[in-house]
Order: sequence, then C-alpha cells, then structure tokens
Amino acid sequence: MDISVGDTNTSLIAKEELTDDGGASSVVQQSTTGGQQSMDISLGSSSATQNAEQLKDDELQISPLKSVEEGGESLPPTEGQQDISSSAATATAEDVEMNKSTEDSYPTIGACKSIEEASVNTTIECPLDDDEENGIDKEMLQSTLSTDISMQAEESPTSPSSTPSNLHHNVKLCLTPAEIELFTLLTNAAEVYESGKLNINPNPTNDDVSARGGFTKQQQSSSSSITNKDNGETTKGGGEEKSWLKLPPKINQPIQIRIAGGWVRDKIINQHSVDVDVALDCMMGVQFARIVQAYLALENDKNKKEKEEKEGGVNGDCVMKEQEIEEQQQAEAFAALPPSKQGGGSKAAKNKQKKKNKQPKIGVIGANPSQSKHLETATMNIHGIDIDFVNLRAEEVYELNSRIPTSKTKMFGIPLEDALRRDFTINSLFYNVRTNKIEDWTGRGLDDLIVHRRIVTPVDAHTTFHDDPLRILRAIRFCVRLDFTLDDEIVLAAMSKRVHHSLHVKVSRERVGKELEGMLTGKHAKPGRALDMIADLHLAGSVFAFPGSFPGDSSDLHASGPVTGNILGVPYNCSLGTDTVEAVEKAVSQRAMGWEESSKLLSVLPTVMEGHVDERESIMREKKTTEETVVASLPSTVVDTRLLHLCVFILPFHNLTFPDKKGREVSVTSQMIKEALKFPVRDIQAVSKILSHVDELTTILSEIRSELSEAQNGQGDTPFKLTPPCRLRAGLLLRSLKETWVTCLLTAAAWEIRCYQRLDNGSAEEASLISLDQPAREFYRAIVDDLALDECWKVPPHLNGKEIIKELSLPKGPIVGVYLDDQTRWMLLNPDGTKEECKAHLQERKRDRESQESSGSEHHISKKICP
Repeated sequence: MDISVGDTNTSLIAKEELTDDGGASSVVQQSTTGGQQSMDISLGSSSATQNAEQLKDDELQISPLKSVEEGGESLPPTEGQQDISSSAATATAEDVEMNKSTEDSYPTIGACKSIEEASVNTTIECPLDDDEENGIDKEMLQSTLSTDISMQAEESPTSPSSTPSNLHHNVKLCLTPAEIELFTLLTNAAEVYESGKLNINPNPTNDDVSARGGFTKQQQSSSSSITNKDNGETTKGGGEEKSWLKLPPKINQPIQIRIAGGWVRDKIINQHSVDVDVALDCMMGVQFARIVQAYLALENDKNKKEKEEKEGGVNGDCVMKEQEIEEQQQAEAFAALPPSKQGGGSKAAKNKQKKKNKQPKIGVIGANPSQSKHLETATMNIHGIDIDFVNLRAEEVYELNSRIPTSKTKMFGIPLEDALRRDFTINSLFYNVRTNKIEDWTGRGLDDLIVHRRIVTPVDAHTTFHDDPLRILRAIRFCVRLDFTLDDEIVLAAMSKRVHHSLHVKVSRERVGKELEGMLTGKHAKPGRALDMIADLHLAGSVFAFPGSFPGDSSDLHASGPVTGNILGVPYNCSLGTDTVEAVEKAVSQRAMGWEESSKLLSVLPTVMEGHVDERESIMREKKTTEETVVASLPSTVVDTRLLHLCVFILPFHNLTFPDKKGREVSVTSQMIKEALKFPVRDIQAVSKILSHVDELTTILSEIRSELSEAQNGQGDTPFKLTPPCRLRAGLLLRSLKETWVTCLLTAAAWEIRCYQRLDNGSAEEASLISLDQPAREFYRAIVDDLALDECWKVPPHLNGKEIIKELSLPKGPIVGVYLDDQTRWMLLNPDGTKEECKAHLQERKRDRESQESSGSEHHISKKICP
C-alpha cells in the first residue's frame, strides 16, 4: 500500500542519501561557492550510507507511517533516553579541556579550518539619531568600539601564512546603543570571570534561576542543595545536583562569545531584529548566564557604593544610619503583629525588597531531542533585549532507531560543527563579540545571503530536515519574507515521503502552527505565496492534517466515525482505520485534488482583493462630497487578510464532517485549525463562521453574475440597473457574520470564480465582458451604499426582552426569542421604522399566532426572506 502522508499521489522519491535510523552517520556532499572546492563531509563514526534511488516504496512504509494514516501515536522517548539526554548537558572542567584539546585535531569537514579563515572584514557603526535626547555620547561609544577592535586585533593577529577565504566580503553592521551596551556587558562579564575575580553563588534561589520546561519532575526536584528564597536557609536534598545548576567550569583561555543565527542575518541585510542568540564554546548557556547575572550584581553593588561615597561624608553616613534604624524599627513592629495580620504586609515587604534588588532572572528550557530541540537554553532579558544562551552544538551520536543523543556525543562543539548543524547557510553566520567580526564557517553563508539570495542547507538537505522537519516550513517562510529562492536540493528533499512523514509525526502541532503563523502575519509576510509553496511541495496534508492522522489528535477518529461529505462535488467517505486499500488510495487522491484546487483558489485571490480595494476606494471618493458624510457613512468593516488566506486555502474541504465522541458532526476544517495548527479559539470560531456561510454568499454572487450576463446579452446599449439584493436576506447574513462579512465575501468570491471557471472551461470567460470580480464588487457596493447594511448588527433593538414580555403579556421562555427574531426582521425591512410601529407589528404577529392556535390550523406563519 502506497500512502502519501502529505496527501499527494506523486511517485517522486527524492534522490537522497539516507542512513538507517540506527546509523550514527550520514555522508553528504558539501558544495561551496566562490571558487572553493567541493568536499565530502562525513558526520559521525560510521560511513554506511544508502541511496534513496534504491529505497523501495515499501521501505518507506515503516510502522510509524501506518500509525499516521490510521490515527496511531508514535512512542515517546523512554525515561532512560531522557536521562542520557540530560546527562549530556552537564559541563565539567574535564569536558572543557577534552574538547579544547581535540579542537585542533578535529577533521576538516567544511570550508574554513580556523577562526582567521572564517572571519570577515567587518565595520561596526552606531548611527544615533536621538543622542542628546537619550543622553548617549556617540563619540564615547564609537571610541569604545574602536578600542575593542584594536585590542582584539593585537590579541588575535591573523597568521601571515593563512589566506582567509572570506576577505572578499566587507560587511557593515549598524548596532543600536542598547546592543553595544549589551555586548560590552557580555565581554566585561567574561573578562572578570576569566580573571578569577567573580564569585558565583553556588545556591541560587528560584528568583535567580528556574526551570521553564523541557525537564522531567525528577530532574526539577533533584538537587544536592536547595535554598529557601524566603529565609535564605540551605538544606541538603536527595539525589544528584541539577545539571543546569552546576557552577561554570574553571577555564584558562578567553571565552568566545558569538551571536548566532537570525540576528546576524537581519543585521547584514539591514532588517530589525529583537532577539539575540548567544553561543558559547566552553560552557553551557545557563552557566554563562549566571556569570552575567553575577557580574550585574557586582556592578550594582559597585555603583551603590560609589553613590554612597559621592553623597559621602558625615551627612551621608548619618542618612544611611537613620535609614537602617528606620528599617530595623519597621521590621520589629511587623514581627510583633499577630500572624493573621502579617500576610499582606509580609507579601508587600517581600515585593518591595525584590523590586529593590531586582536582577534579570534566568529561565532554563531543557533539551528535548525527540521533539527536535537539541540544546538546553537559558533565557534572560537585559536592557530590554531577549537573549537566549546556548552552547555550540556538537556532532551527535545516536542509539539504534532513535534520535536521542548518546553519552558518546561531545559536550561542546566547535563553531564549524555548530554552523553545519544549523538549518540554512544564511543562519549559520556568527558575530564574534570578542573580535567584533562576522564569521562564516561554511564559507558560503554570505554568498547565499548577499549574492545568490537563496535558501541552502549547510549539509545534505535530507539530513538537515530529518534532524528537524520543521525546517522545511522555515525554508518557505524565509524564502517568502526575504524574497529568496529555494535551492533545488531543498525542493527535492521537501517532496520526499520520508520527510513528509517526519514532519507529520515528529514535530509538535504547536510548533507547526507557530511557523505557519509566521507566514501569515508580520512585516514582509506574503501569505498567498507561502501557502502556494506549501501546496506545490505537497506539504499541505502534513501541515493541515486531517483528523486522526497525527499523534495526539483528540478527535479519536476510530471511535467516532468516518469523514464524509464531498470535495469539489465528488462524494467523500473515508475511515482511516478500517477502510480497504482501494478506499484509502481513493481518499488520498481526492485530498490531493483538493489541495490542487487550493492553489488555483490562491491564484484568483489577488484579482478579488484588488477589485475589492478598488471598489472600496471608489465608494469612499464618492461619499466624500461633504464633510458631514465623511465619518457617518463611510464603509468601516475591513477584510482580515490573514483569515482570508487561511479560509481560501482550506475551502475545498469545507463540506467534510465527522462525528465526535458524542455523535455531533464536527467540521473537518474547524478541526484542522483547532488540532492540526493549535490556533486560538477566536480563529476556530471565525473560520467556522466564515466557511459555514460561504455557500450562501456564493449562491448570491452566482445570481448576480447570471443577471449581469443576461443584461450583457439582451440589453445592448440600453442602460441597465442591477436589482439590489434582498435587504432582509443580506441583513440576516451580515448579522450572522458580523465583522467577518467582508472576509467571507472575498472568500466566496474566489470560490464562485473557480466554480464559474470549472463549469465554463474558460470559454465563456474569454467571451464575457464581465470581469471575474464584478459580482463581488456589485454586492459590496449594494451593502455599504444602496442598502446601508454595514454594521447593521450594531443597531440596537427597539424593544429588549423585558419590554417585549411586558408589551405583549408573554411568559418568560423560548417564545420571547421568537418575537425578538420577528423584531429583527421587521427592522431590517423597515430601517426608518419607529418603536411604536415595531410594537404594533409584534402585536399583530401575536394575534395571528393566537388565531391559528385557536382554530387548530396548521398554516405556518411566513418568515419570508423578501417582501
């Protein structure tokens, strides 16, 4: 059985060099640019490889793939595996020495062999527009930079015999004052620690360092010593010390502090970046974060003493003495209070003291290789900048059939290893804070970023994506946002069944949703192009996964029933757990057809959006004839571009449902948003509302197109006036959709255009003088101009529920809702009607109902749509 997890029938198997999951290595080809030679890169201790051309389809159908299509779950890592992972995250002085001693002898597996060869000519600038306003001395900052650069040049002279491969690049970095202050702080902290003059508290409190995820309960609770943050007492605890609370190792050489990844990329191409990732070469991230924290405390104490000395003399001593006496008296008075009255005061006193001695808190997130998070990370916020501290990632050694690193994995990597483990070459660049230079260890990162403008993986794309399948989506996001191209090898790897399977089951749905959100919103986002690339690479079925097709799906498809409905008018019925091979293959083919239609819907969406913007601007120009009409009658409801693209992309599946555990029919598209993407409730509700009304709006647009076509064929040169939509029908629709009505209109417009194109095969479209977006434009103008229905849901009723009960002498209960509906309909048909007229109408409706009930007539009181 050949089942494509990515919902595609393609028989393409990318040419890939894959190792068995138990293999410790993969052999890849690393091609470099700039006239450098191609090199064979061997990762790991084994050289066993297998060519994907020889990999049969049945070899791809491993047991986890079956669990994907049948709703099964992949097994989580065992507790023992987690322990191995956590033990590999502990730094010792012996580890540092071992790694430093082997660094020089590590086999050359990339373009650059040394820091001199990897370094790039870098100019640091600090453009300040508001120097005086911010109280910043630009000359002092520039002087500091020049001093740092000259000192580092003396400490690390370039060997005359080496020829740096990156010297043909000259990079300019514009640093903000906050960034310069931050990097100076990191450098000073490292220097003070290297000199042995910085003491690290061996027993930090939870206010200093705390775990924020990624650790088991046992790992969080085990500690050789625990400090009570309330009284400062330290007690011995059972078990081993927490690996992430061990003191930094003693070192005998400078700590190389490198800024890695996105910050470097964005700075080089002059884009704003708010997050800073710091990579260390000789200790864990949390250990260096504690060094920075201790240095900040030392500087605060120093500044406090200087301030006291400046205030100085006898007067200063007297003031301090009086403050100490006052604080002592307050403490004694508080202690004398009964315990029942100490709660609030105690908390206030603690908060006051905490605020007084506030230091940046360190949060630690543990590694979780089973979810492709390979490094333990320490987080801090310094000078308003969010910082992540990690160690350089080393080449990892795995156990059989596992992605959990074994104890044979080195503690710390070298820059080249870390660069090769990065997702893309444009993200493998470093900025060395100690040398003030960009480092390009792959030898091609700058070329790919500046010259070729393309997304390329540092090593074989299949290896990179198997390491973390989410990188496929990151490749699309970077490609779209930066307006780059995807390397051919990435395209082939992204269409690989094995990579589809890894993305489907290995990556948490929260991470998938977060990556998709980055494509839909934000600066430089192009959601249409991003979603189109997802469809072209056959990734749609893995991103917008069907219910029951991935681990952790709460829909429990097997216990509730099959997915039924229709895709593009073709009946669909599939129960992934019980259907025959033929039925499953047919369902896969139908879903692939649906995703192809998604791409075609995206192709007509720009026409729809441009037509809407043009019509809206035209109406606004017409209405701005007098100042009185500018604010009062201009269209106010706008389209939600994010929701529009999301709805249009999954629109082919909006008629599919499945029963939940309680037998209620659930929309497949709603389940995609809820479970496959883990989007918030407001998105689930909005998408559900839009897609549940899209067919009704599509019908209205089709009727408008038919009327326009008839007028075109029969009227000749005679002026034609389009019949406006029924006010009651349109008003009820808008009251249901509320703020999403324009988004729903454009979604329906794209759907109606595609229905029209499929029916006419393009022949009528070519002969017609009616533009594709004309029906949507006509309906929008009718709503906001002719019928003035925009925001009709905000119009207050003439009578509320209590008033209706009083005026009509009704009992409390469901009958009140019936008359509220009658009132809504009357107000839509009579926008200028008065309260008294509405009251009279409701009384008449009541008499009609009572008359029919007394006569026993089965005649139904009409709720006619149009008058």
